[in-house]
Amino acid sequence: MDNYNESFQKPQPGSEKPHPESGTMKPHRSFFGGRFSIEEGGIERVTDEERQQNTTKFWHAATFWFSANMAVATLNIGSLGGSMGLPFWDCFIVILVVNVTTNLLPAWTSVFGLTGLRMTTFSRYSFGYWGNMLVVVFSMIATTGWNAINSISGAAVLHAVSDGRFPIWAGVIVICVAVWVICVLGINWIHRLDTLIWILPFIVWCVAAGTGGSHFTSENQVHLQGADKAAAILSFIALIFSFSVSWVNCAADYNVRMPKGTPRWKIFTATYVGIFVPTVLVQTLGAAMYTGTINNPAWKEAYGASSIGGLLKMALEPAGGFGKFLMVLAALSSIPNNIPNNYSFALHAQNLGPWAMRIPRVVMVTFGFIAAIVIGCCAARYFADTLETLLSVIGYWTVIHITLVIEEHFIFRRGWKGYDFDAWNSTAFLPFGWAAIGAFALGFVGAALGMKTAWYSGPIASLIGKKGANIGHELTFAFSGAAFPLLRWIEKRYGGY
Repeated sequence: MDNYNESFQKPQPGSEKPHPESGTMKPHRSFFGGRFSIEEGGIERVTDEERQQNTTKFWHAATFWFSANMAVATLNIGSLGGSMGLPFWDCFIVILVVNVTTNLLPAWTSVFGLTGLRMTTFSRYSFGYWGNMLVVVFSMIATTGWNAINSISGAAVLHAVSDGRFPIWAGVIVICVAVWVICVLGINWIHRLDTLIWILPFIVWCVAAGTGGSHFTSENQVHLQGADKAAAILSFIALIFSFSVSWVNCAADYNVRMPKGTPRWKIFTATYVGIFVPTVLVQTLGAAMYTGTINNPAWKEAYGASSIGGLLKMALEPAGGFGKFLMVLAALSSIPNNIPNNYSFALHAQNLGPWAMRIPRVVMVTFGFIAAIVIGCCAARYFADTLETLLSVIGYWTVIHITLVIEEHFIFRRGWKGYDFDAWNSTAFLPFGWAAIGAFALGFVGAALGMKTAWYSGPIASLIGKKGANIGHELTFAFSGAAFPLLRWIEKRYGGY
């Protein structure tokens, strides 16, 4: 270990020599990479000099997220409140309030991309070089899970429009293959496609709202009262929160090639608008569409048969053949929705160590693609339970991730000047990560006490209402947030970084 550490020497003042293996040199471009503009780099830091050419535009930070969130999976999340027994207006208030606040988190982490580092790599400064392996592993699990779940949402629409003749597993494969092709091409192609592709699903949602609106109602279906209603609201809050906060772990990845000198406020604002606007609009439509099941047996039967795909089919039925075409477009909205998951999976995986950095990004993207297909085809059978459980678990660990990054940034680094960005790959100039490991463990203790999923309810969660309420995020934040400052102070006191 000593020899390994000694290979990383901190630059002397005035020296332009970076840390060895910091990845500042441009990789040699292959024949196919140069001809088709395929991205060949990995998690190496993109330097200011490299950002002076082959750059992206700051408004790509908005259009990228417009495309990612203008999706059928977003529609599906919005419908879950109704399935818990909440009336439309309660669902709308939760959707609006939670997104107003929660979207600030991925918007803030998106500006980290201006350092030239991807989010999972940047986390090394708070989690430590080795402690960051927790972030890497959970990020890989999260992106794979989302890739599968989003694909199932799109496949459910294809299943519905074909009247059950097109199996969900086949839809998962079609969507995952399309996502894989785009992610192989890389970030420049992704931004080009996402500039306009969000318009197609936006048209679908507008038409669905118009043709299905006569079946929507604000009527209260279950009439939940007291603790039972509070439990349903808390659980729906947890789902909406988990959906939005999941972007925290990859938001920076798509801004590493922004022009040198791009103001942080521009990236923050563009990202916030790009996430907030489509998420609120589409989730609200999903909540409204579920109300069609209250007074219309045909809608209820369609929802039972094909989930959100059945509701969309009923809403677009008055449009006839054009409605079926729009359903296909809605299903394909899962492609840009999944691009952040498959693309960032590769970047997460390359943080596993120097050996992983030597594996081409395209190979890592392919690993993520295969894993998503396998999990998606298996999870489709238990879609509702899988969706709720996955959203909760992803939300718990993401709360720990963002909490520790925030505390490190403001308490210990005291802003951007506290980082040595040339040390991103150095075990000698990064913390080991004992503090983060301890806070991570305590955070999951809080999650275990407050979580409520289809298969498990924590002891504290079970105290609220007859079915329990998901308060795992609040307890996760409390446990990890209280522990990290003390543990990090001890780590810096005796470890030096």
